[in-house]
Amino acid sequence: MSCDELFRHLVEWEDGVLPEDFCRALEGHLRDCPPCADLHADLRRLSALCLRVPRPEMPADLREKLRALLAGC
Repeated sequence: MSCDELFRHLVEWEDGVLPEDFCRALEGHLRDCPPCADLHADLRRLSALCLRVPRPEMPADLREKLRALLAGC
């Protein structure tokens, strides 16, 4: 597996939607390629950080406009 291929499929791997044999190849590449392993670790840390950031509340007027728009669908 190439680094480019790993990069294209890393999110799918994290989501658990790839075939088992492909996952094994991806995991093997991460074991054997320090730059990709570092990238993977950075992405996991970034993902964890994003989950800790509070989500802003949607302004009430925008929420009502969105509800009205969706009701008309």
